[in-house]
Amino acid sequence: MRRFLLVSCVVLAAVLLPAGWAQAQSSDDRYADDDGEDDFNRFALGVGIGLVEPLDQVEPYFMASLRIRAGRGGEEGGSGGGRRGDEGITGWIEPEIGYWETSGGDRGVKGSDLLAGINLIGVVPLGSVDSFFGVGAGLHWLDTSLIEDDPSLTGTDTKFGANAQFGIDLFMTDHVSAFGAGRFDLVQGSKDKVQTKVYLGIRGRF
Repeated sequence: MRRFLLVSCVVLAAVLLPAGWAQAQSSDDRYADDDGEDDFNRFALGVGIGLVEPLDQVEPYFMASLRIRAGRGGEEGGSGGGRRGDEGITGWIEPEIGYWETSGGDRGVKGSDLLAGINLIGVVPLGSVDSFFGVGAGLHWLDTSLIEDDPSLTGTDTKFGANAQFGIDLFMTDHVSAFGAGRFDLVQGSKDKVQTKVYLGIRGRF
């Protein structure tokens, strides 16, 4: 099962990145802001659903995040606004929550994992496409049965985790995009230390 999600991450990158580059060649400049104000698209709220692999099982994964743009944008000079962030990577701070649970499967281990964390995201704008990558850290509230892979245990423990992620946003309008992402979460003290996740979602900017 772990191989399935690893392959899914690779396929996600292989399919979405070329599609993103192709769309970027003929896209309108969604970063143009006639008023030239730096508050343009400063926040981005995303929700998504996908798959996670705990203990060699594949389970549904749910997430939500709020991106907050760091700094005041990349361009200086010129008049009448212009493209936002086309001189390099745009930085974002991203608080997030995530949740998954397992019904037991062959091992009979039931439990859930609630994640609350914060990520540092770098976004590379390409017209109607954004590619992104990031790292982050957070707390996982995990059922003890999942941590020890033992169905007889009860209770919940708090564990520290870190993640690395990558993905792409395909813009449908200036303020709404569909995104796909792959990530790996390393969870402290868990029997299954690495959680592999792939998910799709919608992101709105305001």
